[in-house]
Amino acid sequence: MGAPLALGLASHALVNLVDLLLVGRLGEGAVQAAHVASTWNFLPMILGNCVATALLARLARLLGRNELALARGVHRRAEWFAVWLGVVVSVSSAVAAPWMVDSTGLSGAVAADARHYLVVSNLGCLPMFVLMQTTAAMRAAGEVAMPLVLLVGANLLNLGLDLVLLFGFGPLGIPAVGVAGAAYASVAARAVAAVVAWWWLGDRGHVLSLRDAEPRPGVAVVVPLLHDAWPQIVQIGLRAALVLALTVVVQHEHGDSATAALGVATRLDTVILFASLGFANAATVVAGRAVVVGDERTARAAGWWAAVQAGVFGLLVALLLRAFPAEVTALFVPVAPAAMVALVALYFRTAIFAQVLSATTLGAIGAVHGAGRMVAPLVVDLVGFAVAFGLLGAAADRGLEALYGALVLGMAVTGSLHLGFVALGRWPRALPAEVPAGLPD
Repeated sequence: MGAPLALGLASHALVNLVDLLLVGRLGEGAVQAAHVASTWNFLPMILGNCVATALLARLARLLGRNELALARGVHRRAEWFAVWLGVVVSVSSAVAAPWMVDSTGLSGAVAADARHYLVVSNLGCLPMFVLMQTTAAMRAAGEVAMPLVLLVGANLLNLGLDLVLLFGFGPLGIPAVGVAGAAYASVAARAVAAVVAWWWLGDRGHVLSLRDAEPRPGVAVVVPLLHDAWPQIVQIGLRAALVLALTVVVQHEHGDSATAALGVATRLDTVILFASLGFANAATVVAGRAVVVGDERTARAAGWWAAVQAGVFGLLVALLLRAFPAEVTALFVPVAPAAMVALVALYFRTAIFAQVLSATTLGAIGAVHGAGRMVAPLVVDLVGFAVAFGLLGAAADRGLEALYGALVLGMAVTGSLHLGFVALGRWPRALPAEVPAGLPD
């Protein structure tokens, strides 16, 4: 289950990679603008993904108890919640976009491009949230093929739109939009995929069909999902904060070329992050169905195997990137200066292994979330990240190699704490039946 889910979720990162692949043809400044904008856009993406993961865990437990009617009702309301949440987040984050860009220290034309890119990306939170919510429901039902088809299809459409919007298309009189064209392409591709996903779940034969699934009065969805999602939001937010902190330090201490190099490197290692969420989602489903029947051994095994598989997948990607830093950089910036190539190579020698360790951690956490334990992993994270940020602060003025080394060490501490919790914690306990507020037991 984990492998196709990993490939499917990694497609979220591949959308950004396709954008960067073509944006790099516009020069180093375009790469810098796209990196800053997409890094900030990762924050609303975290919110959408965590709400979707909360739905995944809840539906897995309901289906594990064979409460089909209730699962359909919860699913339907959750999909509409994703729509309204997407509208609110789209508008509010778009308004804040100029401040987000300015806070990183960009200026001039690069800053203007980043603002344009970020406003468009943030306004695209609505289709992104719907796509995340619909594919989470498919995974809860045990589907692996359709989520993969949807996300790969979105990538292919995104590629075609990138070519047209970034560089223009004379025969149709479409002018070149520039770097922000990549954001328009991503939003449009995700919107099409979201519509197809909604149509797929509208089939009456689907186990979580959106048709004929009117929830009974009192079915609670919004508050339970937000209750389950907020600890995950903080957890993934801590990881995003590390990237933002690195971006700010690198821009102020090492200049534009270093930030552009970081943009290439971090876009590539997000493939590891999103793939690890695929293995984590598989563990969520398996552990969620195991704990409702008191099968503690299977729940713990799901955590261990998800951690191992996510770590191995991440390590393979990291070693591949480490072996070909110049070739990889040339894919995204064909005329990259030697200094930029050296900075990308430095990241792949050191910092990328922090992402591998983080992938292992997220795989293990997936099983704990499936068991309905949302706060406990956050507590473990807070301890580990206190150490990580302390190490980063101590290394901030000692050069990039020391900074990246501190990042790896911090993630190693955090990962060790989580693996210890999966092995020794009391999280896989049988859960009581989930009866929505207002319904008789």
